[in-house]
Amino acid sequence: MLYLGLKYLHVIAAIFLFGFGMGSYLYLIAASRTANPLVIAHVARMVVRFDTWITTPAGLVQIITGFFLMKLSGLPMTTEWVATSLIIFFCVGALWLPVLLLQKKLCAMASSAGEAGKGLDENYRAVYRRWFWMGVAGFAGMFVIVLMMVTKLTPVQLLNVLV
Repeated sequence: MLYLGLKYLHVIAAIFLFGFGMGSYLYLIAASRTANPLVIAHVARMVVRFDTWITTPAGLVQIITGFFLMKLSGLPMTTEWVATSLIIFFCVGALWLPVLLLQKKLCAMASSAGEAGKGLDENYRAVYRRWFWMGVAGFAGMFVIVLMMVTKLTPVQLLNVLV
């Protein structure tokens, strides 16, 4: 019963991590496409809040529940799909803090432009592009991790099965 409870928490945390993360990402993209600094600042403030208080704790729950699921099932950390998913998870996690800091910077830049009644400059667009592509990389990694959690195969093993 403990295993199933932990597995449930692990799946729910994955849904929160992926769902809130993707939602925040898409909302900030949509807000940025308006080119309205006041809209962008408002949405960016919410995105930073949600990512700080929901997405980040969900990532921590993922680590904790995953560790205990491995221990309870007797699965060694050296199992290929587990080790690969952990490497990718920590790579995605390494993108997380810079992404959060860039979101805060985008918020501050949009707020300043809105208060001054100005448009967004090239500096904003440069920060936005960096944030956008880091998000693409992070979500690509998350898609691969979910694939491994479901199939219990690494991407290379999955390709071998399909070919």
